[in-house]
Amino acid sequence: DAAAADPTALRIRGVVFDMDGTLSSPIDEHLHKMRVVLKVPSGHRTLEYVETCLHGEEREWAHKKLVEIETEALANMQVSDGLVPLLRFLQENNIPIAIITRNNAMAVEYFLNTVVRRLPKEDQKLFAFDPAIDRRFKPAKPAPDAMLHISQRWGIPPEQLLMVGDYGDDLLCGLRAGSVSALLRYNHNTQFESIAHIVVDRIDELVNQLDHGFEADMTILA
Repeated sequence: DAAAADPTALRIRGVVFDMDGTLSSPIDEHLHKMRVVLKVPSGHRTLEYVETCLHGEEREWAHKKLVEIETEALANMQVSDGLVPLLRFLQENNIPIAIITRNNAMAVEYFLNTVVRRLPKEDQKLFAFDPAIDRRFKPAKPAPDAMLHISQRWGIPPEQLLMVGDYGDDLLCGLRAGSVSALLRYNHNTQFESIAHIVVDRIDELVNQLDHGFEADMTILA
């Protein structure tokens, strides 16, 4: 085993995933639509803008629009390429898995109970995420709180956890918790490479690092 032979190799004992664009296919056009419809100013995150800058009926209307657009996105939701081989490796090695998403509970349920159900039965069993944290958990990413909550629940130090995502908030959540962060790279998100310890173009490329251990620059600042 390469990691056993190399004392500097990092070993990961638990993996936490973002959902949209990581476990499932990207939903960029819907994220853009949210910003346009809700008139989110540049430099603001959509959810934070709704929660902190809108009030009363305006905030209620914004929440309703968010759910409408998120529901539209569900129609195109598919399991990310390479995810099943990665989850199989994690299960075979008794590595627990969890979700931290800024999406709503209905979307998480749809992914796990509808999208995943299209897969062969033996593959469906691999999607044993516990916990699956949605946006009801406060504070949301990029705050590290959800990651630290999972660390405590699993009894695994944060530095032995991997956060996998496709957006800066996912990586910052991991970094701020003291965990390793991995970017699932697409053409549109290369600007986040500088805050990722690992960069992969397909999610099952993580199997190699998880199997053999790897080096990571843990001095990256969040």
